[in-house]
Amino acid sequence: MIIVGERINSTRKPITEALEARDEVFLLNEARRQWDAGSAYIDVNTAMMRAKEPEVMAWVIELIQGEIAEALIAIDSANPAALEAGFKVHKGRALMNSINMEVERRDAIIPLIAEFKPRVVALTIDDGGISKEADKRYNLGVQLIELLTENGIDLDDIFVDPLIFPVSAELQAGNISLEIMGRLKANFPGVHTICGLSNISFGLPERSLLNQVFMVLALDRGLDAAIIDPLDKRMMANIVTATTLLGKDKACRKYLKTYRSGGLDLTPTT
Repeated sequence: MIIVGERINSTRKPITEALEARDEVFLLNEARRQWDAGSAYIDVNTAMMRAKEPEVMAWVIELIQGEIAEALIAIDSANPAALEAGFKVHKGRALMNSINMEVERRDAIIPLIAEFKPRVVALTIDDGGISKEADKRYNLGVQLIELLTENGIDLDDIFVDPLIFPVSAELQAGNISLEIMGRLKANFPGVHTICGLSNISFGLPERSLLNQVFMVLALDRGLDAAIIDPLDKRMMANIVTATTLLGKDKACRKYLKTYRSGGLDLTPTT
């Protein structure tokens, strides 16, 4: 499972305040804890910086990679200028979050993808918005795969997000997303599926429980990347355990390593 740590997101008030204050200690602490918890990428979203977003995006990426040399960043923005600023300073191969089939956004981002060759998150949405129909979102995923491969991105570097509605608003939302994941994995071997799965629980109590169970269901349908909080020990333990039970953990090595490091000990601290 490829973990994208979600905590450095400017829609969170503490992150906005830290970005505005250029609070290096706070931001580096967020980055370090996520990296040490097992993130493959640290997502950086600076959207709330508005006009300053390109400058702030570049600053945060340089800050994190200056402190954690091996860290890779998921550059998370709908602003092509902020994406470009991030690509220019990023060391190694970034994950771009994201492209979709909205014409204006797609056409502005494709030249950046062709130039910088990042790994890419592809959202199944177009100018008509997010469809509730599985076939429509699946077909958008296919179109995005074709578009990205035409621009030099290998299947292994494409992460299709089927998008998730809350089950509180659409009872079959989970089943629809799971169906899309399964079809994509079956028909495009090598392509990754990814999701920010917390939408599934919006509006309901005990959200973490819903998120954790949906993660296990999604793993069974081939989900192999997720944008989550890696500091959620129960979620991380569930991922390791489910991966082992699904026969994807050779000789149970990851499970045993996690056990020995204390990652499966969910006893509340006092």
